[in-house]
Amino acid sequence: MPSDTPASPNDVAAARLLSARPRLVAVRPAGEVVPGLEPGLILHAAPPQAWEDMSELLRGGMIGAALNEGLAATPEEAASAAAAGSIRFAAAQDHASMAGGVGSITASTPVVVVEDAATGARAFHPVMEGLEGKALVLGMYEPDVLTRLRWMAEELAPALDRALQIVGGIDAHALMAEGLRRGDELHNRNAATSSLLAELLAPGLAQAGLTPAAADRVFSFIATNPQFFVAVSLAACRLACDAADGVPGSSLVTACGANGTEAGVRISGVPGRWFTAPAEVPEGVLFDGFTAADAGRGCGDSLLIECYGLGATVLAAAPALWPVVGVGEARARELFAGARQTALGEHADYRVPLLDDAPAPAGVDARRVLETGRRPIIDIVMVHRELGRGAVGFGLTSPPAACFEQAVAALDATAPD
Repeated sequence: MPSDTPASPNDVAAARLLSARPRLVAVRPAGEVVPGLEPGLILHAAPPQAWEDMSELLRGGMIGAALNEGLAATPEEAASAAAAGSIRFAAAQDHASMAGGVGSITASTPVVVVEDAATGARAFHPVMEGLEGKALVLGMYEPDVLTRLRWMAEELAPALDRALQIVGGIDAHALMAEGLRRGDELHNRNAATSSLLAELLAPGLAQAGLTPAAADRVFSFIATNPQFFVAVSLAACRLACDAADGVPGSSLVTACGANGTEAGVRISGVPGRWFTAPAEVPEGVLFDGFTAADAGRGCGDSLLIECYGLGATVLAAAPALWPVVGVGEARARELFAGARQTALGEHADYRVPLLDDAPAPAGVDARRVLETGRRPIIDIVMVHRELGRGAVGFGLTSPPAACFEQAVAALDATAPD
């Protein structure tokens, strides 16, 4: 018989989180689809931050975004316009979007459009440049970076959108479930899932009316970009967390990010409010020629994907990534076990073969984080602390405990007497 006991706020929020069924339906200029994205506004990794408070790391990304959008002609002009307030900034996660790494979203940025098959709600992330070499997502804005971004907006994105319309969209939920079985953790390893996505797009691209030269450029870009799918997985977790937001009394984490200076979280029961503390410097495996002193504080909206239940939470699914971030099998298993202690549910379809097909933990309860002392563990690309220097390695980090302490205190303050 059905229970007469009403569902708790956290049960309601977790059920909403788990109900999302993401589909990749389009690739469009952000100005056409991202809510509240006005001309002159640049969205960046959360929490929101004013120009004068930004680290050099984040400023590099914002300068590159301004140059790419045509908001400034030189880096100096971009910095002056930002300081004067004629270029404005906001957190991507406050606009149903994600900005991974030192990434950004402006009106002309091509974004993947991920839609909930049941509700029609949408979330967005820029088409992924890749993490090899120079890229705006790493805070770099050399001329070759801007040239590639223009090509992505003018040729790649329209081709991808035509292909998606021809094939009728793609079930991202099914791809993510299969990707975990093939060795991805859907944050910093997406090689298998990117390949699966390319296979599904190929018939549409073949019918998209591309010239042979354009087709060669598009297929070459996808084939050499093993992080191509991460744009979809990050948008999917934003979609699910947005669905779970705004449940009175719930301590489910619905947003999490770091901007190179601060880290922050939002929780369902206190919607729209960020709780922040100084971001930590990730620790891990450095590229040759760099030392720990070169690494900047954590930066990127992708911290949310671990709170959703993927990334380092299921690092046991991706043995090829273990040496990249400096862990072994025992540590990967420990990360999974720790995440289960703070989770509010389980993903029925997201499973880890190495762990006897165990379901991925779903959602982070901020209150349980404080009770257990176990913060979410994030695998992350480490970026140089100085402006425009790019990646220095890969490692692990966590949102500070103070973020969760503030969030729970604010939630408790909303409780009726």
